[in-house]
Amino acid sequence: MTLIEVLVAVTLLGLLSVGLVMSFQVGASSWQITRERLTLDRRIATANQILQSSLAGIIPFEGEARESTSGRRRFLFFQGEPLSMRFISSYSVTEGPRGGLNVFELQIVDSPRGRRILLNQSPLESPLGLSRFIDGFYQDPAARGLRPRFLPIVPYATSLVIVDELELCEFRYLEKPQGIEPPTTWVPVWNELRKLPEAVAIDVAPKVDGVRLRPVSITVPILSKGRDPEAGAGGNARARGGLPLQGAPQP
Repeated sequence: MTLIEVLVAVTLLGLLSVGLVMSFQVGASSWQITRERLTLDRRIATANQILQSSLAGIIPFEGEARESTSGRRRFLFFQGEPLSMRFISSYSVTEGPRGGLNVFELQIVDSPRGRRILLNQSPLESPLGLSRFIDGFYQDPAARGLRPRFLPIVPYATSLVIVDELELCEFRYLEKPQGIEPPTTWVPVWNELRKLPEAVAIDVAPKVDGVRLRPVSITVPILSKGRDPEAGAGGNARARGGLPLQGAPQP
């Protein structure tokens, strides 16, 4: 074998080695991209499941707050606004339906990558413990009663980012007025003091991205309802597995 033949063989071997290395790099890069997309898709699917389960588990629950002149006042613990929502649910993010009753806080906030939904969850300790979420009461002429003044939802380092990179996002609440087959209406703010909405909708508009699973809007009916103001003692929430919702002060 001549020197020229040796040089040619070494050159071909080097080119072959470079080709093999580049093939491995391309394969590893493709595998990493696929893995990231699958992880993101799994996160979105899990987020939808958490939102649907927590909303489906909403129950009517009375909170209590101390008042200097009238002892304790009861109130339906539900806050429904376009960008924030508080409620009691029988679902737990970590333990599912076996996690007992929990306080959920959902808040829509802006981030550098678009709007996102943050979730705070804390165990329900007692009706009186819910007073830490409100700052007293105020007279609401439209609702004909005293309405709890909810404090702003505070994001923590432990807050869970449920959905991210949204162009638009808002909460809506289904209202069903009294009467025979009345028309239902979606409202941005829930103003009822003694009953829950018929359903809750989370409307989302994701940023344009055709390479991954997109978050979708969800509508979840609420099976447990608060007491009908027109109903008697037999129509309260206790008969349907919840608590009686009364606005009268308790001694």
